Amino acid sequence: MTTDKEYQIQNLERIFNDGALSPIFKHNPKYPVEGVARIAYGDVMDYKIVIRNEKDFSGNSFWSENADIIAEYKSIEDLVDDGWRLD
Repeated sequence: MTTDKEYQIQNLERIFNDGALSPIFKHNPKYPVEGVARIAYGDVMDYKIVIRNEKDFSGNSFWSENADIIAEYKSIEDLVDDGWRLD
């Protein structure tokens, strides 16, 4: 049986390896977010593990790499260990 941590890591690795989408995360109580916590598509393509606070959903900026950085990690495991879960 797969643990939640293993499940999260496997899915995030798949997202980064496939370069398929910009993942969105559930609320993490450690970090106040005024918008949506996500990893920008450009960050996925560059294999940068950067959680951004996307506040503007009205246009192309929703997918920009210019949103404020909430947290940055050296590995997917570090991200998951810090409490982030895919939405």
